[in-house]
Amino acid sequence: MELTDLAPADRDWVEHDLALRAKAAALAAETGRDVEDLYRTLKHLERTPAERLALGLRHARLHPKFR
Repeated sequence: MELTDLAPADRDWVEHDLALRAKAAALAAETGRDVEDLYRTLKHLERTPAERLALGLRHARLHPKFR
C-alpha cells in the first residue's frame, strides 16, 4: 500500500508519525537513549495537560502497588 492510496486525513497522520519517528531517531543518536522511549515521549507531549493527567490517573489506578 502506498501513501497515495490513503485518505488525506490518514496520509497526514502517517506523515506526521513518520516525522515524529525521525525526530526520535535523531534525538536517540545524539543522546544514546532508546528510540521508542523518545517516540512515546514526543507523542505524549502532543497531548493536552488534561489528557496527560487523565492518562496518568488511569494508569496509576491499574498499578498493582496502588490497588
